[in-house]
Amino acid sequence: MVYLALIPRTVGTLEEQYAITKSWNQGLQMLWATQGVDDEVNNGGFNQYFFNSSGQWAMEAIEGFLLIGAVERAEIVKAAVDQFFADAPNLKRYYKEHTLKSFSESYKHTDLGRLDKRWNAAPGFYLARTKYIRGHPDEFVLPPSDPARLH
Repeated sequence: MVYLALIPRTVGTLEEQYAITKSWNQGLQMLWATQGVDDEVNNGGFNQYFFNSSGQWAMEAIEGFLLIGAVERAEIVKAAVDQFFADAPNLKRYYKEHTLKSFSESYKHTDLGRLDKRWNAAPGFYLARTKYIRGHPDEFVLPPSDPARLH
């Protein structure tokens, strides 16, 4: 529920969205970043995560997983970041076009798929995240939203 309530608070350009989330405390940043990577990777893999704007929160996802003790998840995201940068020269063209066709084609030019398999085989992190949330309820009070930005 808290995560869903954060979505309308992240409006504007990608830079503005990032700045908004960086203004949140570590608990909300952890929730945003860990849920974002999990949603994207479960839907279309790490290639989708980086192709879409969600990848801009990769470092926050690593920090978030470490915060809740999900070390293997943090290591996988770190490996994905490293692989993404290694593949970047091959992916640049497809990511720049940013079309459905270029997205589909980009999968042929990256080794991120091997990390999707590791992600799917890794221990779950939901219980650890829930334990963290319950242990730090003050970090999950929603920041006030700017009504002018919601229009």
